[in-house]
Amino acid sequence: MPTVNASKAGGGSHSGAPGSEVRATTRRAGTSLRRSLLRALVLPIAAALLTGGVFGYRAAEKVVSSAYDQSLSNLANGIANRARVENGEITITLSPEADALLRTDTVDNIYFRVRDDFGRIIAGDADLPPPEIPGSDSPAPSRETPASDEATASGPRISFFDAHFRDQTIRGVRFHPIVDGQGIYVTVAETLGKRRAAIRDLLLGFGLAVFLVLAAIAAVVRYGITSGLASLDHLQSELADRSGEDLAPVDLNQVPVEIHALVRALNALLTRLQDAHTAQREFLQNAAHQLRTPLAGLQVQVELLRSQQTDQTVAENLRQSVKRVTRLANQFLALARAEGGQHLMANASSVDLAKLIDEMLDDWLRIADEKKIDFGMQRDLSTMAGDPTLLRELIANLVDNALKYTPAGGQVTLRCERVADVVEIDVSDNGPGIPEHERERVFERFHRLPDAPATGSGLGLAIARETVGGHRGSIAIVGAADGEGTCVQVRLPAKPATASLASRSA
Repeated sequence: MPTVNASKAGGGSHSGAPGSEVRATTRRAGTSLRRSLLRALVLPIAAALLTGGVFGYRAAEKVVSSAYDQSLSNLANGIANRARVENGEITITLSPEADALLRTDTVDNIYFRVRDDFGRIIAGDADLPPPEIPGSDSPAPSRETPASDEATASGPRISFFDAHFRDQTIRGVRFHPIVDGQGIYVTVAETLGKRRAAIRDLLLGFGLAVFLVLAAIAAVVRYGITSGLASLDHLQSELADRSGEDLAPVDLNQVPVEIHALVRALNALLTRLQDAHTAQREFLQNAAHQLRTPLAGLQVQVELLRSQQTDQTVAENLRQSVKRVTRLANQFLALARAEGGQHLMANASSVDLAKLIDEMLDDWLRIADEKKIDFGMQRDLSTMAGDPTLLRELIANLVDNALKYTPAGGQVTLRCERVADVVEIDVSDNGPGIPEHERERVFERFHRLPDAPATGSGLGLAIARETVGGHRGSIAIVGAADGEGTCVQVRLPAKPATASLASRSA
């Protein structure tokens, strides 16, 4: 039985555009990686800066407050150490110079007050809050926070507070030491100038660090990405400068490791295009070779007719040459139609295979009678959705091949029936058969067995495989049941016409 090739020759050349035009089109149509990275970084960076700013401010406030609170506590301890009990009463001796020294500060105002447990003011500013005597007319503090509230048997109680005093916000400490068995309350407070200045300086330093980080990020985005993408620009220029015939793979050593997978996919595509280009060129060469012989024969026969010879052999040879050219042209058209198989089922119609077979039966019986071949047929009502022209060509090619390569006195059998949801088409013969190692190659276009006894174009099985693939089926060549000859098995999904039409209308 003859064999024919079914590999697609899709692909073709493409003209390379100038590199500058390609790059300009890419910039207009594509998405900037730099912008995408900026968009990806903006929200995380903004969230990090906001969170860092809040925590940074709180940390700075805590550090500054702790330091200055300790200073206030030390000042309160110094005042308490000057308390003495004389004649049963607590006194604090502070000269004007000592009082001035106590209140000396270049930035803030310092206030203090000392009273005993009975509410008697011993020294300092009598109106300094917080009030320690219920019902006192002194202004109450707005908030009292026991930042360091210690009430133990071994030491005095210390508490810090915030308040307003003389139209200013102050921070103070209240201290309750025991002097010679009598308790006193020592309150020291100051305005917040130094604290605010220290926090401002800390935040300025933090802001400068943030600015430097942002500048570094901007530099990385602006220059680092550009430098990192230099290899991609080189790859883009290399591909843009190629001609349509240059389909060589890209060298992986010239591109970053991160895009090796992308370049491998590109190389695979280039390889497929190269194979398709080669197949197309071979197809054209083989087609020209196949057409050359019948056309040369036509020319010879026409010249003989022009010489007015009456030999009927000339007319018969001319008829055979015309028939061969016509058959070859029809096979080329069928192959081109079958190679668009992805569109077959989208435009499928209801096909009665039994009717198709009956329409071709007379020609097969005539050929079988001429070669004294026992031609048998079993066909049931098998309706499916598909392309009637290609399905006719499929069955015709299989039966024609079997009749052509089966010797005189042989047998050819066609079986077409529906089994469950599959249409089975088997064409078997007891001819010379096909070696097992050739059963895949015979589906290649223009491939014929070296010792093929009959002439042919080598397109029949190529058309058959493309047609079966377009109908979502399968085709295989196996040995005949009796061990001699060949059996071509086709399996097509039996999609009822109603379901096909319903799917098309949907």
